[in-house]
Amino acid sequence: MRQKIVFVLLILGIIDSIYLTIVHFHPGALFCPSIAGVINCHNVLTSAFSDVLGIPLAILGLVWFLVMMFIFFYKPNKIIRNIWLILGVGGILYSITAQIIIKNICIYCGVLDVLIALTVIMFIFFIYEKKL
Repeated sequence: MRQKIVFVLLILGIIDSIYLTIVHFHPGALFCPSIAGVINCHNVLTSAFSDVLGIPLAILGLVWFLVMMFIFFYKPNKIIRNIWLILGVGGILYSITAQIIIKNICIYCGVLDVLIALTVIMFIFFIYEKKL
């Protein structure tokens, strides 16, 4: 059952990341109402924090989920798996910090952060149970 949950989390993360990547290159595709000046996806997705070393954060998120899908099915070296999990946590911290600095929240980014966090937590359970 947990493996099905992880698979669904990974698929949802890939879908959200693809959408955010599309929005990065075609901002008109964004559907996110601005609510009370706090929720404003446009401000977050067009901020200086939306790129890391010139790479859109959405693409980095997509790569993270695709690699996690590979790790899920092929169970590579534990060091690679653990480094990738740590990178996911780092991505969450970066995203949350950026949104705090910008003083706006992006719903899609928040969903992505939650999906990454749940995926990392599920992988930790698998590691604890020695299933990975």
